[in-house]
Amino acid sequence: MARELLLIRHGIAVERGSTATDEERALTAEGRARTRKVLQRLEKLDLSCGPLVSSPLVRARQTAELALQLELGDTLSFSDALSPGHDPMPLLLELLEEPWKRLGLFGHEPDLSQLASHLMGCSTNSIQLKKAGAVLLELELPEPEPGSCQLRLLLSPKVLLEGKN
Repeated sequence: MARELLLIRHGIAVERGSTATDEERALTAEGRARTRKVLQRLEKLDLSCGPLVSSPLVRARQTAELALQLELGDTLSFSDALSPGHDPMPLLLELLEEPWKRLGLFGHEPDLSQLASHLMGCSTNSIQLKKAGAVLLELELPEPEPGSCQLRLLLSPKVLLEGKN
């Protein structure tokens, strides 16, 4: 069974220093509206997931909650492994034990692009996810190894928002 991994970076958040901690930074009104449109476009492109897992930081959590509201996924959980500076690979390996066809992970840069690059066997700076951007990977099973996964889509918010269908 082929499996896919959809990585989505959080939307536009308030500037650093505008809240007591980085963890508390929320989506701006513009960020929320733009992210909603991006997520709606992903749903129209038939990129819905089964489970969604998000960083617990406010801006990522809000992005994932919007995705759940728009039925881009059927469940939502949170993991510190998707917080900035953490390695999400052990989480992915753990989640591979569960039945799903497409998994959605919500987090931060550079961690998500580093995960994608690692899975594709590329250098760390091979791709970059814009805010509310998405990357879709096809996973090789039983266990993804560096270079065994294929890039299916790399979508910037600009590209997603310009789509007409």
